[in-house]
Amino acid sequence: MGDRVLVTGGTGFIGARLVDRLVEAGRAVRCLVRATSNTAHLEALGVECYVGDLRDEGSLRGACEGVSEVYHLAALLKAPWHAEFTSVTAEGCGRMAAACAAQPEPPVLILVSSLAAAGPSATGRSEVQAAAPISRYGRAKLAGEEAARPYADRVPLTVIRPPLVLGEGDRSLLPVFRMARRGWVVAPGRAPLSMIHVDDLVWSLIAAAEKGERVSPPGSPGASPDRGVYFVADGEPRQLSELGAQIAESLGSRPPRTIRMPLPVLYAAAAASEAWGRLRDRQTLLNLDKIKEAGAEGWVCSSDKARQQLGFEPQPFQERLRATGAWYQAQGWLS
Repeated sequence: MGDRVLVTGGTGFIGARLVDRLVEAGRAVRCLVRATSNTAHLEALGVECYVGDLRDEGSLRGACEGVSEVYHLAALLKAPWHAEFTSVTAEGCGRMAAACAAQPEPPVLILVSSLAAAGPSATGRSEVQAAAPISRYGRAKLAGEEAARPYADRVPLTVIRPPLVLGEGDRSLLPVFRMARRGWVVAPGRAPLSMIHVDDLVWSLIAAAEKGERVSPPGSPGASPDRGVYFVADGEPRQLSELGAQIAESLGSRPPRTIRMPLPVLYAAAAASEAWGRLRDRQTLLNLDKIKEAGAEGWVCSSDKARQQLGFEPQPFQERLRATGAWYQAQGWLS
């Protein structure tokens, strides 16, 4: 088998960063893309763009031909009520695993899930704890993991569950950077959050492909649900108000004032936003799923296993924040 790798979700925030690193490392990269995807960045890198669909196993088999590794990141994030949400986010993982299993030499499959699939924790989730997702997104991501597991007897499978991801190019935390720069941050509560910079996450994905533990085949001796699963985070949980203060410091701004927003107010706003999205069949950044997660006791995970087995060692978080803020400013995104 050659040195070619397949990336799904390569036009997204994390996927694009992964593709950059793989190309820098001299890997031949193929990306599964939709016919409507903007592939300008990928084409500029010399990446092969393979048009396919996670709802079509035939196209996935074609995309997997001749690759040694598959990094599966593609998912829908902001429309949990949509019929495609389950078909792409959950069932798509099973189809991708089946496509890998159908190859003469099945590739290593790195499945990018989410801390949301495991569920909330204020003290630090570890891989041995039973998953207990509380949101539609979390349940869909866990269903994706479960859909891929039956193929672990033929496919070397590893699952990575990152928490909130930040970095250059990310738009999900951009509003927090903008608020912090203007001297205030809206915080729905005091729940601690684990986070990870996109470059540290990408490093962990590549390391997992090279030397990660693999998911136990169903029914195998000593099989356990935590085998082949990793959490990765920077190691210092922080409240949203603390994150705002760190962002302001990284931007050279004054410490921001924290505005505590009652959850009922946010629920009302989220309900209105989701109703608007349903009515117009569009994704929305704010929905009831996100508010349900915001009301949890915390989203903290332990990276001890990744440190021990993968050599995971994230870069200092404040340096990552400074680089992210500088990128936003250079792009004019903070104005």
